[in-house]
Amino acid sequence: MFMRNVGLFAVLSIFTLALAAAGGCGSSGPEAQFTANPTAGEAPLSVWFADLSTGDIDTWEWDFDSDGVVDSTQPNTLHIYEEAGTYAVSLTVSGPGGTDVQVMEAFIVVAPNPCRADFVADFTSCHGPCPIEFTDLSTGDVVKWEWDLNGDGLIDRVDQNPIYPYSQDGIYSITLTITTSDGCTDTLTIDNYISISGCST
Repeated sequence: MFMRNVGLFAVLSIFTLALAAAGGCGSSGPEAQFTANPTAGEAPLSVWFADLSTGDIDTWEWDFDSDGVVDSTQPNTLHIYEEAGTYAVSLTVSGPGGTDVQVMEAFIVVAPNPCRADFVADFTSCHGPCPIEFTDLSTGDVVKWEWDLNGDGLIDRVDQNPIYPYSQDGIYSITLTITTSDGCTDTLTIDNYISISGCST
């Protein structure tokens, strides 16, 4: 009886050691999981991604548009989708117990914005006092334009393609806010877009 118990104890000991080796000596292998909010909307769409992975994790690698490029290494992060489309998202997590990947196909759906503010200036730098013409490139059935052409937060022009006389040296940010016939609004600001010099000499 004693010998049989010794034999059983030896077998159990070997089995326990094998399980410990297979389990990485107690380290928990990671399992990648995540969620996002929202998962659909109009461009530009801001999406908050939250890590729900389990196990011992040291690193996080997010790919928000399935292009093979790591977009973020934070466990929880915000990503803005500027263009319409359907996007797959992947999260790769790594730790002492290994690496795991979760891929969510067609996870984020970004619809085109029914209106989008856009513009261009005929030139962006000038020496001496000069008028600069701005051309509206917005999309949608736009019925209202509001231009801040010197970055002071005030509306300077309300026509579609304004000409603004710059007479003071400076670097100016430009903002255009549009409104369409169905009530869609969008705003575009281009910081430090216009540079004027030589006016004060």
